[in-house]
Amino acid sequence: MTEIEVEVHQALTEILGELGVEPDTIADSALLGAELELDSTDAVEIGLELKRRFNVTVKVQVKGSETVGDLVKLVLVEIEHPG
Repeated sequence: MTEIEVEVHQALTEILGELGVEPDTIADSALLGAELELDSTDAVEIGLELKRRFNVTVKVQVKGSETVGDLVKLVLVEIEHPG
């Protein structure tokens, strides 16, 4: 993993922890909604915190099949190619 990938993953782990997600459940393959039990309010909080930390805007999906790894990739794409 590159330095920025590690930074994004660590930040996301911290954010999820602040939302009450147990650290041992935070894996790249974990589904945000179904497995981590995040809701739309949590999605907004995650989006706002990612904006604050990385100055990126990503739409966080908690319904469906978006995983922690997917979210990391979305943030990385926005960092590398804003807009």
